[in-house]
Amino acid sequence: MPASSHLGLPPLNALVVFEAAARLANFSRAGTELGLTQSAVSRQILKLEAFIGGKLFQRTPSGVSLTPLGESYVAEVRRILGDLVAVTHGARGSAGPRQVTLACSHGIADLWLMPRLQALDAALPGIELRLRVTDDVHHLRLDEFDLAIFYRRERPTGVALHVLGTEDVVPVAAPGRPALQDDPAPTLLAIEDSLREWTDWQHWFGAATMPLPARARFWRLGSYALAVQAATQGLGTTLGWTWLLRDHLASGVLVPAHGFHLRSEGSFYLMRPLDRHVRRVVRQAMDWLVASNAG
Repeated sequence: MPASSHLGLPPLNALVVFEAAARLANFSRAGTELGLTQSAVSRQILKLEAFIGGKLFQRTPSGVSLTPLGESYVAEVRRILGDLVAVTHGARGSAGPRQVTLACSHGIADLWLMPRLQALDAALPGIELRLRVTDDVHHLRLDEFDLAIFYRRERPTGVALHVLGTEDVVPVAAPGRPALQDDPAPTLLAIEDSLREWTDWQHWFGAATMPLPARARFWRLGSYALAVQAATQGLGTTLGWTWLLRDHLASGVLVPAHGFHLRSEGSFYLMRPLDRHVRRVVRQAMDWLVASNAG
């Protein structure tokens, strides 16, 4: 007899599927996240509904929404899954390796974190770092990381926060290139990614009340790190987030190409899930990242 039946527990795999479907409001997206087909997600939900004896979801034009029963049930399921994650992390922390999972965007990994990894390794001997690099922060689950560093326009919830830097954007280029206002045909280095919340050239020109030069051309590169690298090679001008590029600006590899800085409510946050016991190595890593940022 299955353990769940013997103990009166619901099918445990179905609980994980239920939480993902409730969070994403879509069976297909839940399947993509969990590596399941949509039909497999539907079967797990039906199994759970049969066990409970009530409907958890109702269909909508864009996916699914929770019934009143589903709303009350998912809150408890999330609490219990969070407790299970916390217990597991505690067991791993006391008996297992000094592993820390750090989630961040590609731009933060390439431009802010990588130059600091050698110092992190020296400061925390024996740490086992696992990077979870993604720009899709909206679909990142709290149980997928111990710490996370992301830019967010809105203040995140469900996490302990430390502001590492604010959004302060200025065009930057290699020394010797003409100032943006003096270049009738600038090459504007950009990225093209619908998942990003970051400011783009249209936002900057609008905020600066400066017309886009008629002869401007865009190079849309695959990542922010590539746009920065192209700028350092003198190929054009890119938008510079001063927190990410402070090493480049301090060394003079890049210099401001215009005097206008665009500041918004967005910030770069160091985040830690609130629903989890904080292992000692995680606390050490968090304290080191905060101190490194201040240095």
